[in-house]
Amino acid sequence: MNKNTVKLVTPIIATSLAFASVAPAIVVNADEINNNTEVSAPSVGMLTDADTLAANNYISFDINTKQFVVDSAIANIFPAEKVALVEEYVKQTNIQLAGIKQDGSEVASVVDTDGDETVLTPVLLRGAGVNSITFHWNYARIKIKASSVSDAVALGFIIGGIKIEADIIKIACGAAGLKVSKYITRGIWFDYNYLVGVFTGNAGLQ
Repeated sequence: MNKNTVKLVTPIIATSLAFASVAPAIVVNADEINNNTEVSAPSVGMLTDADTLAANNYISFDINTKQFVVDSAIANIFPAEKVALVEEYVKQTNIQLAGIKQDGSEVASVVDTDGDETVLTPVLLRGAGVNSITFHWNYARIKIKASSVSDAVALGFIIGGIKIEADIIKIACGAAGLKVSKYITRGIWFDYNYLVGVFTGNAGLQ
């Protein structure tokens, strides 16, 4: 895969991965999960890069429940309002994970803070030419194949219950160096904080 990546500076959104703590953790779930939930951001407040890097050490992924969990020890480093914000991020992400379709119509996976990937759907396609979503606890990596880019730029894109507005996709195409025209031969990937509706600045070509 050619990743001709362009990275823009967006200090308010963190996409760094750090090692997760192995201390006891608690699952942060919604009281009731609607499997048809479609997130259209913004819905929660911002976390800074420093907040995200610190929180990574207290967040892990439970491969059995396929849910992110937050170590209660996070309360030792964050004030209560910041803990609540991190927990809200994790709760909203867990709602999306629980709603992933299992009928083969979507390609979805999750990456924990150690960088380990877990497949959420029956088959995970790899390489260029795929529409897929990879969840992190605070953002998602979106892949749109070449044949879907034109429609996505015009109408937006929905995958894994996440709605990405057309304007975001246009910006991502520009950051990836993809000129949108009638003859698109390359797909794109980009990182999107769907919880607050912000393109993180990371993008490339499939």
